[in-house]
Amino acid sequence: MRLVSVDPDELILNPDLARSGSAKSFEERLRSSIQEIGLVEPLKVASHPDGGYLVIDGALRLRAIRAIRGRDKSRFGSIPAYILDYKLRYEIRYQSDIYQDLLPSQLATLVEHLHKTERILKADIARYIGVSPATLRNYTGLARLQERGGLFARIVELMDVGVFPSSTPYAWLRLTDSGLAQVLREQFAEGHDPEEWISAATDGAHLGTGQKYPLKYIELVTASLPADCYREDEDVRAIKRDLGLRRAAGTESQNSSNQARLHLSRVARESSEPVLVAAANSLQEYLR
Repeated sequence: MRLVSVDPDELILNPDLARSGSAKSFEERLRSSIQEIGLVEPLKVASHPDGGYLVIDGALRLRAIRAIRGRDKSRFGSIPAYILDYKLRYEIRYQSDIYQDLLPSQLATLVEHLHKTERILKADIARYIGVSPATLRNYTGLARLQERGGLFARIVELMDVGVFPSSTPYAWLRLTDSGLAQVLREQFAEGHDPEEWISAATDGAHLGTGQKYPLKYIELVTASLPADCYREDEDVRAIKRDLGLRRAAGTESQNSSNQARLHLSRVARESSEPVLVAAANSLQEYLR
């Protein structure tokens, strides 16, 4: 399986390889996400005997991209895709369905088992299940939430039922135990016990009556707490945010890279913490 860039006009859809259906609201959210941050997960395709590429997995993503290109032809002139064996198209499609139907916590457990017990590199796991390295890092984050236990493990329960997005594990992991309890109590539970709110929110999700919180809201409420709610000081978190954004974007502009280097240089000059200075210098080298 190799990763290539393909012209979206060369891609062919086959209804036999599509999932049975999806909610219109999900397709709209998917299109908005791709419009804003780009295509995170490459498609899975196979060279078609009659030319072009058959889409094995990613029909909804392709439809979203075509809708965006219908309004702006300059967008998505090429998109990333994994090239797979045409003869195995149905087997691969069904395998993808199995992984997509697993709960976030189940996928996190599977990824950690394959990595720790079977000694499989996470880069290979990402390719095998057809997700980006950034998404696989999220599953690692979910496993760490589970390992921390208590309210952190219960955050994963909320991700399993869709109350919280599963793409934000590190927003929660940076918090202390008291910081997590505070943000849940103040921003979600309206001053009540967080455990009771989580149970009620989970029950509501099962009944289809619960509220779902978007990614931006989670990032906002977990980033605006007092300093003692975080496991590390603000300078360390700022460095990690710069590096995380760079890795997630993959093709960050030169201007943004320069800004990150300037920030790291300031930290290296002004911080009184030797460990932080060393980390800042190291990350500057990484960004060159």
